[in-house]
Amino acid sequence: MIEHDRADTVSLLDTLDAFLRHSASWSRTAEALHLHVNTVHYRIKRIEELTGRSLLKLEDRLDLWAALRCTPA
Repeated sequence: MIEHDRADTVSLLDTLDAFLRHSASWSRTAEALHLHVNTVHYRIKRIEELTGRSLLKLEDRLDLWAALRCTPA
C-alpha cells in the first residue's frame, strides 16, 4: 500500500486508518474523510486486494491496525 500511496494521490493508508479508528463504520469513515460512502467501499476493497486481508475479519483488522502503528510517519 505504501507504493500505491506514493504513486497515487489517493491515500489508502489514511483511509485504512480512518476506517479502523471509526470501528469499521462506512458512514463515519466517509464523513471523517469528506467522501461518499461508495468511495470508502471502493478504497477498502482495494486495500483488501493489495493486502490479501479481509476487513470483515477481526483478526485481519487487528493485524492491519498493528501494521499501521508500526509504520513510520
